[in-house]
Amino acid sequence: MKTIVAAFHPDLPHELQQGLLHRKDLRLVSVRTLPDLIERLGRGADICLVGAQLGEHNAASISQALRGIRRQPPIPTILLLTGGSSAPPSTAQLFDESFEWPQQSGPLFLAMARHLGWVARETDRYPTRVHVFLQGSETYLGSTIDLSQDGLLLRTARPHTIGERLQLRFALPGRAGELSVQGRVLRCDNQTYSPDHAIGFHFESQSDEFRHALREYFALLSGGRSFRWKIARQDGRQIIHLSGVLNAEVDLAALKQLRGELDIYMRDFRRISSDSIQTWIDLMRSLTGASKIRLHECPIQFIQQANAISNLLDHTEVVSFLSPYLCSRCGLDEERLIDVRHDLYDASGVLHRRPPRFSCVRCDAEMLFDDIPERYFMFL
Repeated sequence: MKTIVAAFHPDLPHELQQGLLHRKDLRLVSVRTLPDLIERLGRGADICLVGAQLGEHNAASISQALRGIRRQPPIPTILLLTGGSSAPPSTAQLFDESFEWPQQSGPLFLAMARHLGWVARETDRYPTRVHVFLQGSETYLGSTIDLSQDGLLLRTARPHTIGERLQLRFALPGRAGELSVQGRVLRCDNQTYSPDHAIGFHFESQSDEFRHALREYFALLSGGRSFRWKIARQDGRQIIHLSGVLNAEVDLAALKQLRGELDIYMRDFRRISSDSIQTWIDLMRSLTGASKIRLHECPIQFIQQANAISNLLDHTEVVSFLSPYLCSRCGLDEERLIDVRHDLYDASGVLHRRPPRFSCVRCDAEMLFDDIPERYFMFL
């Protein structure tokens, strides 16, 4: 049994509580004063979550008080900034980790899993969009943000509750027929995709057909390839094309030696999951010999990660990126490439975070931008 001590006033965010309490091997203990926090940690804990304010004490004074607790090994302490609260960078450095809730919910859960010795994820998540319906009806629930062998993350206009059981059906791209599966809601996020909701759904009853279909589809997505790159020189620049699957075990020593101006093309780089984010950040930081790093054709899931993780684009410039578009007339779902300088800046050099217009290649109707512009263009 693992113990998490949460020091918040008012309480730890409800959705985070629910996301933790579904585990039977976890005990969550809440305290609301600094003396209670010190007393409870003195008895031992596996991890501590603290807010930016605890009564009259701010994050800096909380950190100072916690340093007086002498336990071996030390208890990992995470500063969690909620409701728009903030702390100076110097304060955040006083803690083992610092995250914003709910914007950085994914990295937060991964960090907690690492500190608690849990397997963060048993199966990879693939950033795949499929349309999901309730089994036995025409009720449309929403489209997936990502999909794995064990579950999916769904963006939906309908609010749901943790523990709710649903029977879903959906079709995989390029595969005839629909798949159906039963499962339950493990996580609800009512803020990140507002006004929509996001739910983490766990598959509880998979038929052999369902399991085999997903396995084949994911094998096709990854192409059975490891992370690869091709490097070419052009007009004094180095052109790097990335493809395959990035994970923490990939040896990037050759890329870390690159110098000068680098143009990295990422259209075929479809796999950067939350557990490989730090690998990417470390790679960019290691390119100390690069005078410029430009990113071209960034995939949708990479942009979504960049909007959630503030330092993902450090030391780089995004030249172009893919964006989701939908034709409401014929239902065509497409990715369109947006050139930052050409499509988003006006003649006077002012940046406008508005999606450019595109026509449907099938019926020539104007397509709709299939996300919230204010959120999707936030990284710029």
